[in-house]
Amino acid sequence: MEPTATTSVAGARAEGSSRRAATWLAGAAALLAISGCASVTERVAPSVAPATPNVSITTEDLVGNWGLGSFREEKDLPRTINEARRYCSNPYVITRGPNNGVMMYLADQSQPSEVMLKNAGGRVYIGPPGPAGMPKDRQITSFQDGVIVAPWVDPSVTARYGTMVFVRCAQTTPAAAPARPASG
Repeated sequence: MEPTATTSVAGARAEGSSRRAATWLAGAAALLAISGCASVTERVAPSVAPATPNVSITTEDLVGNWGLGSFREEKDLPRTINEARRYCSNPYVITRGPNNGVMMYLADQSQPSEVMLKNAGGRVYIGPPGPAGMPKDRQITSFQDGVIVAPWVDPSVTARYGTMVFVRCAQTTPAAAPARPASG
């Protein structure tokens, strides 16, 4: 009878191992499913970054010549800033608008429109008149050292154009007129 008892103990051990393995596999499958959901959420989530309380910008800060670029992956931001600087030879020009805004191009438009700075929930947006955070707006997520990073609020626009990067072009002063010789 002893062999039967040994077989039962061995069977119980095997059954316990099977349960642990099944539990472990179920847990691993759940983790994979959760991580897969997180990946999908990241891909379809709006490209607008969380609120950045340190963004401080005025309409006057926007007026001038800018190099313009865009990126799709955060790791490309430093390269995009350098590329945008190179475009200062053919700058994106932002001028004052007639109603205290600035003139800029909106997505899919061939003529500039007047846009306004708007604040909501600790975030700064730039877009056409109306509430902040509308689909035609860009959120200014960073403004420092003459560089503005501004993703579009509408994820489909960001998918087409990427996150916009504006780099302030160096101020050029007109060349000084050559000195005239004094006539005597």
